[in-house]
Amino acid sequence: MQDHIVLKKGKYLAPVFRTYAFDRLLLGITHYPKPVMTGDWHAHEKPIISFVLYGHNVEYRKGREIDRKAGAVNFYHAYEPHRNIYHHFPAKHISLEIDQTFLNQYHYSLEQIEQAVKHHHDSSFTFIQLMKEALLDEPQSTDNIEMLFLSFLEQSLTAAEIGSFPHWMRTVRDLLHDRWDENISLQDLAASVNVHPTTISKNFRRYFQCTLGEYCRKMKIKHALSLLKSSKYSLTQVAYQCGFADQSHFTRVFKSTTGYLPKDYLKALN
Repeated sequence: MQDHIVLKKGKYLAPVFRTYAFDRLLLGITHYPKPVMTGDWHAHEKPIISFVLYGHNVEYRKGREIDRKAGAVNFYHAYEPHRNIYHHFPAKHISLEIDQTFLNQYHYSLEQIEQAVKHHHDSSFTFIQLMKEALLDEPQSTDNIEMLFLSFLEQSLTAAEIGSFPHWMRTVRDLLHDRWDENISLQDLAASVNVHPTTISKNFRRYFQCTLGEYCRKMKIKHALSLLKSSKYSLTQVAYQCGFADQSHFTRVFKSTTGYLPKDYLKALN
């Protein structure tokens, strides 16, 4: 194994970073604003979850090469060596370091945390909300950070307990991803997978922890995140490209999904 640096709690290799300590959890926002040499082998003193807000890097860990693009989320055990080589700048990550006191307080194991990260269907909005709460830095932020993370764990572990999707539900998921910019109806989905609409309705929340309508809105907002980052489009253009009737509707859904108004989210990206 390569020699590696062990990073103490709240320390990162990124040239720019900020940390926010919340009793049993610590949130770090790391930023690579311009090209810089990367690739040092390192490990973290605490177990950590890392979410790619934007940018792209290739990670080397446990003899594997892992492509980490925007939306990727990964769990690292304490003292687990890895290295990241960045290919696209700027890049920004949200990291959550987990203290043993959190595991003791809520009776979670590290194996459960790892399983939760592995089985979560879409971590983007949870980590964006965590960032928003950290930046607010209000008296209630400690409790809100923990509640957001606990909800993330509960939903993910529920999905893990359910196990593999039935074939028809995987097809439903793929159709929703492929046709995210269409107002695809429940009847259309049912006809495409040859099951009764009621079967989809009764089982959708079980597998995705939200309704079909909520899932479709999340898909649209997820695409809006990348369009907003590009800075090529106005909010009205983003709204129409993502299938919203107008900017007002887009703004309401964006706020309810991410916790941010679109303009405030753009400020938080920088």
